[in-house]
Amino acid sequence: MQIDQIQLVAAIAKEIDRQHPRAGVESRCFNTIILAANNICQEFAKPVVKASEGMGLADWLASDDTGMSSLFMASKLTGMFEAEYAYPRDPADFGRCLRLVEAVPELESKIRDMSQHGKEWAVVAANWHEWAEVYHAGEGRRLYRLMQLCYEAGE
Repeated sequence: MQIDQIQLVAAIAKEIDRQHPRAGVESRCFNTIILAANNICQEFAKPVVKASEGMGLADWLASDDTGMSSLFMASKLTGMFEAEYAYPRDPADFGRCLRLVEAVPELESKIRDMSQHGKEWAVVAANWHEWAEVYHAGEGRRLYRLMQLCYEAGE
């Protein structure tokens, strides 16, 4: 995706002026705006890298298809790094966890091990296969309701 750097810089400067009318932007701060806009433009110019089946842990970690819950799951199932506690709160989160397992198939047999990492993960592990079916069927709203019901019931 191509973003016009000059328009982005102007939009940021305009927003700063809206929040702080007539304060002006010093050259040091304006240079920071330009640097931020350049970083944004560079990131948006990169192709999105989705997880793919069998890509392996290293490539999955380098992909754009990770989230806090899937990183936590990967950290616990591989023991190769540490990640902050998180669990899938909605179908998008669960989808990233599911794609982790598809990208690193050897983790499939370890899903039950996640039940020892908190009550939410015990729920995820117990319902993994059912949730995966609903996710693959494209029934996001149903999956969200199902997840909420299971978390509330603790099972």
